[in-house]
Amino acid sequence: MSRPIRAAASLMGAGLASFALPVHAHGIAGDRLFPATLSIDDPGVGDELSAPTFVYQPQSGSGGSPETRSYGYGAEWDKTITKNLGVAINDGYSVIRQQGSNGLYGWNDLITTLKYQFFENDAHEILMSAGVQREWGGTGAQRVGANTAGWTQPTLYAGKGLGDLPESLGLLRPIALTGELGYQLSDVPTANDPGGATHNPNFWNVGLSVQYDMAYLHRQVKDYGLPDVVNHLIPIVEFAYSTPASAGYGRTTTGTIAPGFLYQGGSYQIGVEALVPATKASGTRTGMIAQLHFYLDDILPTTLGKPIF
Repeated sequence: MSRPIRAAASLMGAGLASFALPVHAHGIAGDRLFPATLSIDDPGVGDELSAPTFVYQPQSGSGGSPETRSYGYGAEWDKTITKNLGVAINDGYSVIRQQGSNGLYGWNDLITTLKYQFFENDAHEILMSAGVQREWGGTGAQRVGANTAGWTQPTLYAGKGLGDLPESLGLLRPIALTGELGYQLSDVPTANDPGGATHNPNFWNVGLSVQYDMAYLHRQVKDYGLPDVVNHLIPIVEFAYSTPASAGYGRTTTGTIAPGFLYQGGSYQIGVEALVPATKASGTRTGMIAQLHFYLDDILPTTLGKPIF
C-alpha cells in the first residue's frame, strides 16, 4: 500500500526507500467520525486534501557507517465520483542524507487508488469499503528507492465504533477501531537486470488503529468540563505490518507502531505520530510523521467538495 509507514519501515530495514502517502477518506457512521489516519487508511470515501505530509526517519549506520536520515514531503488529493465511489492521487518527494556523502533526492512513484464504500450501519457505527491501489512503476527516482516495476493491491477497509455499548460502559464508547488488509501483487516478480536477477515478491499488508475520540466523549457520553482544546483531540495508536506472501529473497516482515494524536478543527485536521520500529528488520531508530489535512466537502461543498455525479 502507498502509506508512509511501510516506506519508513523499509527504510529502517534497508537504508533506502521511497516515501509515499496514505490514502485517506472522510467517513461517518451514525455519530461516529472516522478521521483521516496517518499510517494506515480509514474506511470512508470523501473529498479531501492532505498537504503537506512530512515523514522523518533516521537509521543507525552498520559496520561503522554513519547514520542515514530520510525526509519525505508529499501531498494527496481524494475526489468522489459518486457518493460512495472515489479516487485518490498521491505522490511525494524524498531526501536521504548521510554524513560525509552527497544527499540523494527525487520524486517517488505515483500512486492512485479507486475505492468503493459498500456498507454503512449507523446504529452500530460500522463502515466498510473495498479498493484497488496502483503504484505506477518507473514514475519516480530509483536513487531514493522508487521501483521500476509497479504493483497492484486489492484492499479491504473496515471501521467500528463502540458507541453502541450500554451507558454503564460510557467511558469505552468513544473508542473506535479501524483496519485494512491488502494483497500487493508485483508486476514483475523477477527481472533480469545487468547486475543480476531482481526479485519483487508479493506482500500481505495489514494495519490496525485504536482511537479515543474526546469530542465523542464530550458530545455523546458526558461533558466533563475539560478544556476546549482537549475536546478536539483523538489520541491514537496505529499498527502497520508488511510481510512477504511467498519467498522473500531476503525481504522479511517489517512494521511500525505509531502512537500520537489527531486534532480535529472542523474543516481541517492536524496529526502527529511517532514511528516506532515493530520488528528487528524494521530498524532501531524512532521517526515521526506529521500531516495537515483538509476536508474539502466542508470547505468547498458546492464545487470541489461534492461528487462529480
